[in-house]
Amino acid sequence: MKKWLLIIVAIIILCSVTLWYAQNRFFHAEPLSKAEAIDHIETIYNGHVTKAKKQGNDYEMIFTRDRATYTAILDPTTQQIKALKLMEAESKLLLTESQIRQFVKKEYGRVESVKLTDHVYTVRVEKEDRQKELALDAFTGEVLSEKNVQPIERPEVEKIISEQQAIKIALQQLNGEVDSVDYEETADGGYYLVEIETKDDEAVFQIHAVSGKVMSVTWDEDH
Repeated sequence: MKKWLLIIVAIIILCSVTLWYAQNRFFHAEPLSKAEAIDHIETIYNGHVTKAKKQGNDYEMIFTRDRATYTAILDPTTQQIKALKLMEAESKLLLTESQIRQFVKKEYGRVESVKLTDHVYTVRVEKEDRQKELALDAFTGEVLSEKNVQPIERPEVEKIISEQQAIKIALQQLNGEVDSVDYEETADGGYYLVEIETKDDEAVFQIHAVSGKVMSVTWDEDH
């Protein structure tokens, strides 16, 4: 009887050891390695890890995404994010239409039109009777693409005043030094933007390219 009892106890102990081993072998999650932790962060946040270090039992991860830098604390065993903090965000301002016009005019010739769509400026320029359409990054001014396009056909019935005539009209409003002249194509004939500066004032005159009428005046209050 005692012999059978010992056998039963031995079987119970063996089963317990086997069960404990199976639980630890198949059900206990192994902590993520450093490389696995980096891959985990980059996957869930769609970013790029720039620094990773052990902090106690956790990983401290620094990653970038959409011009911003974050710090995340990752539990390598549970794969849970314990903390997430925005460290730095890059602040960028869009370039103004005037800045884009000045750059394009200097490099490519007369600016026909400017349009901003989804942080990209589309600019049509003309030089030596040829026209191009440029795509520029609205933050940096970098030329993303350029292609030759057909010139915009203007109705023959509309006689557009010359650039010199537009300057003369603007100088009648404010006698000073002409800083820049740009032409903008529109459905009703277009207009000139004439910038004039004096010792005390600076203004941009919008002059209709067909009628020669002063459409608007924008004064520089910081001058």
